Amino acid sequence: MSTPAISPTASNPLWNRFGSYAVAVALAAFIALPLAWMVISSIKPADQLFSSPPRILADHWTINWYVTVFRDSGAAVFFWNSLVVGLSSTIFCLVIGTLAAYAITRFDFPGKSAFLIAALVTYMFPAIVLFVPIYMILNTLSLIDTRIGLVICHTILTFPFAVWMLKSFFETLPREIDEAAWVDGCSYLGTFIRIVLPLSLPGIFSVAIFVFVLSWNEFLFASIVMTSSDLKTVPVGISEFITSFDIRWGEIMALGTLATVPVVVLFSLVQRYFLRGVLSGAVKG
Repeated sequence: MSTPAISPTASNPLWNRFGSYAVAVALAAFIALPLAWMVISSIKPADQLFSSPPRILADHWTINWYVTVFRDSGAAVFFWNSLVVGLSSTIFCLVIGTLAAYAITRFDFPGKSAFLIAALVTYMFPAIVLFVPIYMILNTLSLIDTRIGLVICHTILTFPFAVWMLKSFFETLPREIDEAAWVDGCSYLGTFIRIVLPLSLPGIFSVAIFVFVLSWNEFLFASIVMTSSDLKTVPVGISEFITSFDIRWGEIMALGTLATVPVVVLFSLVQRYFLRGVLSGAVKG
């Protein structure tokens, strides 16, 4: 009986490592090059933004686009609104998401399976499908054109993911830890706060990054729910530079560059927890 031929590269660790690095470099370039082009374009003068042939480096640099963004468009207001809505949505979603996920993994109650399926099915629908009923509810509650109304919208969009992600993470924690605390007289809520939450920080940070980034970048609900100019968020503010008469690319690139800073800072602060939380949450579920 003949044995199947084995490719020399299939059993070569060096070749496999090279292939992995090549894919990683290609993906990094695919993500980083547009960002680099945006940053470079934000400090180019107007006459060199669309030079032909395209030039990566300009003859001289300028920060006029950044000055214009803050002086004429109220960018500081956009960033403040996005920060308030993003942090509020993250905190609100984590509070109810962690409690719901903990209850699902530790207790049996009627409708638990139906709740999980409903959350998953809801997450499968695009945001535009959910917009009309959410808008009608907010209008009935007089929450249109308020920050809390947009926070509710973003929480609805991210809650299903938060529950499923945290549920998978909580399932990796031994139930015996909770039972030992209960035997020692600790309440359910006390066990959750004092024991489970500290052990779940990687998963919680991973969900927090996801919720904050989605809220920070969300455009559909922010553009319709928030109608006042002093309540607009960064994505809506960027869209205002696109008019029927022209597209102000310099301001768009400058504001887009500034909009990436909070996300980069947030990820830098919690990056050591992020990968561990994602991998732990993917073990079960």
